[in-house]
Amino acid sequence: MTEEQTSMFSVDLDDSRRSFLKKGAIASSVLAIGASGTAMAQDGDILDEEWKALINISNFYPDARFTFVSGVVEWVPNYGDVTDSWFSDYNTYQIRWLNNGEVVPLFVAHDADIGEYDENLGFITDADDDQNQPQVFQMSREWSPLGDNEEVITVNASPVDEEDEDEILEGDDWWQPTN
Repeated sequence: MTEEQTSMFSVDLDDSRRSFLKKGAIASSVLAIGASGTAMAQDGDILDEEWKALINISNFYPDARFTFVSGVVEWVPNYGDVTDSWFSDYNTYQIRWLNNGEVVPLFVAHDADIGEYDENLGFITDADDDQNQPQVFQMSREWSPLGDNEEVITVNASPVDEEDEDEILEGDDWWQPTN
């Protein structure tokens, strides 16, 4: 190769490399913007309704649905190395699992907006739809241990959408008044 051909080849190579880097940078920027837009949409749709709680691992059913069947219960558990301070940011409620009818305690974060308990009906009502039926919630699949304790886990839950809730409650009459 002559010196002139070598010079032309390196100019073309440099232009190709610059062009590739520019296109790569543009593509990366577009992907980053698209990903952050997706994350923002998910934050607005899902995480606003999700709230945090603690539950005994033997009472945990991933993806299961439940309703609240009590108001705040004045009770703090004693789980060995888990001290009262762990539960100071939580309220104790009783929930009813819809898959098996079992009633268990759930420790809901103070700042969670779960609705109002109706003593006459015996459950937290669905404020958005029919106030004579319970609000149905769904437990997340994910969980993490509470500190070093293997008995208590941190979980997330959120309300079930209205269509699913109505369908679930049509086939389950435990909440209906007995007249």
